[in-house]
Amino acid sequence: MSEFQFVYPTPTEVLEQHPLHPHLNVFRPAHKQHSALVGITALEEGSVGTVLCDGQVVCYATLHPPDRYQRFGEATVEGILELGAVESAPEFRAQRLARRLLDVMMPPESFQENIIIATLYHWHYDLENTGLSTYAYRRLLEKLYSRVGFVVMKTDDPEIISYPGNALMVRMGSEVREELQAEFERLRFLRSTRGLDLSR
Repeated sequence: MSEFQFVYPTPTEVLEQHPLHPHLNVFRPAHKQHSALVGITALEEGSVGTVLCDGQVVCYATLHPPDRYQRFGEATVEGILELGAVESAPEFRAQRLARRLLDVMMPPESFQENIIIATLYHWHYDLENTGLSTYAYRRLLEKLYSRVGFVVMKTDDPEIISYPGNALMVRMGSEVREELQAEFERLRFLRSTRGLDLSR
């Protein structure tokens, strides 16, 4: 039986020594995604959780500030993080590695001063390997993320509301500063605060 090692945060040098399982390719080819993960570990507020098995990464999850080109990357107050890519090699999904890894990364007492977002986009869903519909896959992710404190929240972000299979999920820490919460709410309904008519 395979032995799994859960590592969080994964040091850059450890990640460099463990290639991604070749079937971790939902977002991009495995070798390119490996390079992206190494880059995240170099960020001041970036971290990567991994599950190692037989010298390879067979599951991973990323946590980092939102990209600048995304809506929540426009925040003028520090403290918003994004649970980014979460991926498990199809051969190991019966082991529930993603669920177990998120439990390691986000115990209840962690990140209480942060707001962590997760954007669910249907074009990232692994429908081919799971055989699920778009909506069933969204429900699967909602269940997975809710285990570690995420809830679905409304937003007027055009990318998210463009398709009902998309969603914004949020983990709100119990010690979030008022100014950070206000900034988050401003960004969550940015089109409204800019006076745009959302009925069109």
